[in-house]
Amino acid sequence: MVVFVKGKPPVDWTLQVKSFVRDRYAHLAEADAFPEGGSGRARGAGYPPDWLAGLPDRVSGAYCGCGYALDGVDLSGVRLAVDLGCGAGLDSRLVAEGLDGGWVLALDMAVPMLRRVREAAGDAASVKPAAGDIERLPLREDAVDLVLANASLNLLIDKGAALAEVWRVLRPGGRLIARELIREGELPDEIAQDPQAWNASLGGVLEEGEWLRLFGAAGFSDVKITDHRPFRPVIAVRIEAVKKV
Repeated sequence: MVVFVKGKPPVDWTLQVKSFVRDRYAHLAEADAFPEGGSGRARGAGYPPDWLAGLPDRVSGAYCGCGYALDGVDLSGVRLAVDLGCGAGLDSRLVAEGLDGGWVLALDMAVPMLRRVREAAGDAASVKPAAGDIERLPLREDAVDLVLANASLNLLIDKGAALAEVWRVLRPGGRLIARELIREGELPDEIAQDPQAWNASLGGVLEEGEWLRLFGAAGFSDVKITDHRPFRPVIAVRIEAVKKV
């Protein structure tokens, strides 16, 4: 039993949240229960319409991000990219198609999602699905050129640990590109203290200043938060951070 006290999370909050998030996304993948209109939301977010039109409906319709992360991103020279919380693999496939000889590690803790990643990848053998926890990345240090995250960092309990892991695995000069959610002011208690709100991408949303502080504490010195767009009841943004040489 979980006992809620006003202003404080339950004792087993971390396990509760991770379980809810993992189970929700496993269900989405297994039951093909993604919110309707995913293809339209992807087009509205800025994904190339011709590229989307060439995908199977099951692939484009599984979009669950909060923006188009790759707009203007130069993929030349990227040998290893990591898609954190890759979901059904839409971004992983898009990155893989833009690489010249590199490959993409598509990481998710919901194993059924990884089967959807293989489906989404199609002939792109350079997409490698892997089960893993963003707070404990299964990679050596200084190994990754590009880290991508689309509406996945907000699902984490220990965001500081996750950003420290991202900094560790990035090579000097490597980048994190994220589409993420921020809030202005406090969330209502019914959201902030409900572990199930986290798997709806709301419970873990931070203010912009909190993100900047966490990135700085993880070692990043060049962080840009741009492209603020309404994403009711919060705001969607683009975050770019570089691991300085």
